[in-house]
Amino acid sequence: MKIYNKLCISVSLCLGMMMGACTSDDGAGELQPKGLMPVLFSAGNMEAAITRAASASYMPENSRFVCSMFFHAGKDDTNDTPFYPADGAPTPEVNMTNAWLKINNALGNAVYRQSTFADPAEQDVNGFDKAANCFYWQNRLDHVFLAIADNHKPTEAPKVAVGGQLLCDLTRTVEIDEMTKQPDPIVAHVKMSPAGATPEANRVKLFFKHQLAQIQVNIKGSGDASATIDEAQIDSVELLGVATTAFVPYYIHSDGTMPKVTFESLESVETPFVMFARNDTPTGYLKSFECIAFGQLEGIRITWRESSEPNSISHKAVFKKLDDSHKNLAGGTRYIYNIELRRGVIAQINTTITPWEMDTDSNKDNYKVNGTIVVTP
Repeated sequence: MKIYNKLCISVSLCLGMMMGACTSDDGAGELQPKGLMPVLFSAGNMEAAITRAASASYMPENSRFVCSMFFHAGKDDTNDTPFYPADGAPTPEVNMTNAWLKINNALGNAVYRQSTFADPAEQDVNGFDKAANCFYWQNRLDHVFLAIADNHKPTEAPKVAVGGQLLCDLTRTVEIDEMTKQPDPIVAHVKMSPAGATPEANRVKLFFKHQLAQIQVNIKGSGDASATIDEAQIDSVELLGVATTAFVPYYIHSDGTMPKVTFESLESVETPFVMFARNDTPTGYLKSFECIAFGQLEGIRITWRESSEPNSISHKAVFKKLDDSHKNLAGGTRYIYNIELRRGVIAQINTTITPWEMDTDSNKDNYKVNGTIVVTP
């Protein structure tokens, strides 16, 4: 019995040392020895029970993302202490560390690659260390984990430095012919402190969220037969005023909060942003368009023709009476405009806005913004 009690005491002491090795007497922010409390990650899901459904939307297997861990580095720090000086920047291996990770199974578990702070001779083609490494809990205080990926480039780690911004060019070019080729930055931001005595008990669950907005426009002909058209007569749908470039920040404020996405304002609100034709159209509509956009939406312009003949009269129907909830596009939000083309009718739009992350078949009926726009002969 004495031997058993001694063994229990020894195990308890070891676990206490593992969780208590946050700082040393001679300096703050000292890394724990390897093998003590590594940080384990799951990405793309909140709970294991819904992993398969959620990870399919955000982080499929073999996806890569960049992740940074920020922590309180001072010996006398508390959770109210800034993560780093307000007028300074986080310092590698003192109050932050950086790496890129890869999802290695269908459950969303992630494996590590090393940070961007290696000697150039030790870096791979993406600028990351060739050697594998992982994060270790620094103390029992709050840690902030910030991760970023491109949902449309799942096998590439974003090339963005901590303290910088991920540049997203959203414009349509010869290389882009559908929405799935546009940048779709997704970010996970988690604050937590280690609570258990084993790595598994302190697993960090990264739930990625879209940072830009998704726009969908569904078009149907007039119910009063004032504008009778078919699919072939609808040439294009354009958004007016939205930004062509967005910047997704990859850093935190000293209080641990996350900055907002910024964008470049256009010189003219009439600058068109061409949407992409969707492969599938909702029942009851002639044609559907979509894109990823951001900034201020000043209007929607539809170009259609009186007939399918090459020289038929062309019309540009424009709707601009958008309220502020539509002008200022919110990141992580999906907007659907169901539009009926009529002649001589005052345009009205009734708004319903739903988070993009709820993009499932059962919720599609919630994404509705119904409107009627004036058709100018």
